[in-house]
Formats: sequence, structure tokens, C-alpha cells
Amino acid sequence: MMNDNEQNQQSKPPIIAVQDITFGYKRKQSVLEHVSFDVPKGQSLAILGYNGVGKTTLFNLIVGLLRPWSGQAIINKRYVPSMRDVFEMTEQANMINSMTVRDNIKFRKLLFDNRKARKADAKTIDLATLEDQKLVQAFGIGEHLDKKVSDLSSGLRKRAGLVAGMLLDPHVIMLDEPTNSVDPLTRQLLVDYINQLRADGRTILTITHDLHYCWEVADRIIILDHKRLIADHMIVDFPTFEEFEKAATLGREKTHVDFGIND
Repeated sequence: MMNDNEQNQQSKPPIIAVQDITFGYKRKQSVLEHVSFDVPKGQSLAILGYNGVGKTTLFNLIVGLLRPWSGQAIINKRYVPSMRDVFEMTEQANMINSMTVRDNIKFRKLLFDNRKARKADAKTIDLATLEDQKLVQAFGIGEHLDKKVSDLSSGLRKRAGLVAGMLLDPHVIMLDEPTNSVDPLTRQLLVDYINQLRADGRTILTITHDLHYCWEVADRIIILDHKRLIADHMIVDFPTFEEFEKAATLGREKTHVDFGIND
């Protein structure tokens, strides 16, 4: 039985609609086949599946970076969404390595902010108080704003990339493996921040192998396997993490592997 929050989410019109998508990179070699699902506004959805099943490909189809062979993906009633409204953070954190963090933020603001900002010169955009932004302070990147992205650790790069995207206040947040290569403090910051965004009614899609993170921040999971969407569950349907973990791993037991070390 759905609780009040689930019923409220399901009653809302979908902000994301993936409709019977089939896609492949090579002719006659599909990666995804007949994938369909809706995401209502305000839901936190985790996309699960083993390596190579097409999770990142699905993200790129949703935001319009790839064109499906058949079917369609719509965000906020658009086939190609406004990147002002959608923030997608890849594992590389969507940052230009040769630029400083501050210049990356300026550049993103010029590209994706409103028309007036796009026409303005980057120097005229008031980012002088960037160090005072609560998000900058919360993720501890103030002292790194004038460093080149290439000089940052992978964890700091992810923090900076998240801040750069979220300063534009997007409605849809898409995160690809956000907890990879981050320390426990950054991971907890992410959990706390995503849960605040959930409470604020943002729509969040996350690709992750971190099932504990998923358990903490997701309302719902879908699972891809063998090119298709094979499972769709609400997190509250699982009384315990152990039951959730079994469903998320498709009930596959860990197998013993002989690596030949003692041969």
C-alpha cells in the first residue's frame, strides 16, 4: 500500500517520460530495447544495473545528447530539454580541466542562465561573492575556486561540479555515480544535500552502484538488464535493506572465484 507521499508523487504529471526507447551505437547491435518509464515531479529515482547495461546511455538519450533509433524521451514537455532547467553531472563532473573552478562557474552561468545573462560579458556577472554562497561553503570549495580543475582531486572535482551546476537552481538533477571516488565526508554531504532537494520537491535521477546511498536518497528504483527495464520498485516496499539489496542485485548470489594465487 502506498503512503501519502507516494500517492502524491504518482498523482503528479510526469516531468520525464521515456517512451519505448530502442538505441545502439552500431547498426543491428542494440544497447537498449523498448525501455519505458515515467518520473513524476519531485521523485528521486535511482537507475540500477550491472556495468555495461546502458545506464549512462539512457541518461544521454534523456537529455538529447543521443538520438534513439525508435521511441522518445521528453523532459518538461520538451524533446530537447532546456539545460537551464536540467543539470546532468557525469563521472567527470562536467568541468573544463584547463579552467579554474570560478571560471567554470562563470562559463556555465553564461551558457545556461537566462537570455539577459547569456548576452552579458562574463566579467559583468556578479560572482564576486561566490565564496559567501552557502552551497560553496557547505561543500568546502571556497579555497579552491581559483585552482584549475586539473589540479583538484577527483572528490573535490565532483564537489565543484555539483556546486557549479546547482548554483543555477535546476528543476531536474541527473547524477551519474555521484559517490564514486569520494571520501566519507563528501558522501554524507551528498546524502544530506540530495535529501534537502527531495524535501524541496526537486526531481532527481541517479545512476549508482552504491546501494546504501540509494537506500538513503531514493524513492524508487528501476533496474536495467539485458537491454531492457526489468524491474520497477518503490523503496518503501522493502521492509529491510537486506530485502532491497536482494532485489537490486536481481537475487544473484556472490560466487566463489579461484584467482589461482595459491597454485
